[in-house]
Amino acid sequence: MSDAAPAQYKQKSRKGKKAWRKNVDVTEVASGLDEVRDQIIAGGVIAEKPSDQLFAVDTAGDAAIQKKVQSRHKPLKVDQILAARSAVPAVPSRKRLSDMDDEGKRKKAKVSGREYDRLRAIAYGGEQVKKDVVQSGTTADYDPWAVQEVKEQPEFSFLEKKKPKVEPVTLKRAPVSLSKDGKKIPSVLKPNAGKSYNPDFDQWQALLIKESEKAVADEKRRLREAQEEAERMERAAADTDSDSGEESVWESEWEGFSGDEAEKAKAKRPERKSATQRNKIKRRKDAERAAKHDAKMRAKEQQVQMIKALAKSVEEKERSRDAAKSMAAAIQAEAEGTLDVQDGDELELRKKQFGRIPIMEAPLEVVLPDELRDSLRALKPEGNLLKDRFRSMMLRGVVEPRRHIPYAKQKKYTVSEKWSYKDWELPAAK
Repeated sequence: MSDAAPAQYKQKSRKGKKAWRKNVDVTEVASGLDEVRDQIIAGGVIAEKPSDQLFAVDTAGDAAIQKKVQSRHKPLKVDQILAARSAVPAVPSRKRLSDMDDEGKRKKAKVSGREYDRLRAIAYGGEQVKKDVVQSGTTADYDPWAVQEVKEQPEFSFLEKKKPKVEPVTLKRAPVSLSKDGKKIPSVLKPNAGKSYNPDFDQWQALLIKESEKAVADEKRRLREAQEEAERMERAAADTDSDSGEESVWESEWEGFSGDEAEKAKAKRPERKSATQRNKIKRRKDAERAAKHDAKMRAKEQQVQMIKALAKSVEEKERSRDAAKSMAAAIQAEAEGTLDVQDGDELELRKKQFGRIPIMEAPLEVVLPDELRDSLRALKPEGNLLKDRFRSMMLRGVVEPRRHIPYAKQKKYTVSEKWSYKDWELPAAK
């Protein structure tokens, strides 16, 4: 028999008062009371307990799992660097007992206040620095172009005197920019958004199309120049063949002539001139020679006069130009601005550049589709900051373009073995 209360699970209607208290299913309520009673016996109701008694936070983790993961995956270098800690403790900001005396007061500093002020003035500048420098016997200003007086020694009086160092005129001038309109080029160009390692698709595609068209144009120009060179070599070879054919025809024409016919073909030699004729020809040649000499001297004199006039006009133009430069310096400084260009844009340069060697072209730094990476660990860095800065200095006119010499002539050294090991003597017999 069951201990449960009688229940009627299937009731058509429970509207009557009789059905309210008779045969009601209380199985769920009884099971809930039994579960609460069991929890009270076990130690308390779970719903009434706080969270710290029910749950535990594992901060250490399982050592076996950590060991297994470390054996499979090597830790990153950045994690190793961050995990490394110095064995030297940090300097605390609190007062230590060693800084306090027996009476509980702070010990006085080892450096006096006057000495502290003097050291502070030396470190941060001021009038005290100039006094100390003057007292030490050295001067702070040094002019490398100043003329140094050197005492002449009589035994070396026959030698040529050294010329003094002369300061270049262009040393105090600002560098001339190589841009066509004369505006200043920024030292660091704005980076193009398409050159990023994780670029925007539209900007990257526009840059890729632009560089592709430029590469195609360069290749077409190279092929056209190669074709023109090949055609030129073919024409030269054809001219050489035609010349050799003409010589062979000329030789074949002279093969049929005999010795008598050759003598008849020779022109009749002129008769010997008389002394009068020779003197007349000599006088005529002397007169022609003198006329040519006089004409050359007159032309030379005219050139000298013309050079003097040109030199005078050039000097006057230089004076007027210097005056105009000094007057228009402020206006030009205001008119000159800084170009707003990006890295990779075609910059129009002036024809007359600084130096004989042309400026090297900027490297191609666009990332191709197969070179794009979705992870920083698989990223391959590109570019060279040293080359970029050097090219920027050449564009701004700070330095002269130079050509890279990979195999420069090195200094030769002669290696020889000392023979000091031969300088020995037999010990005397005892």
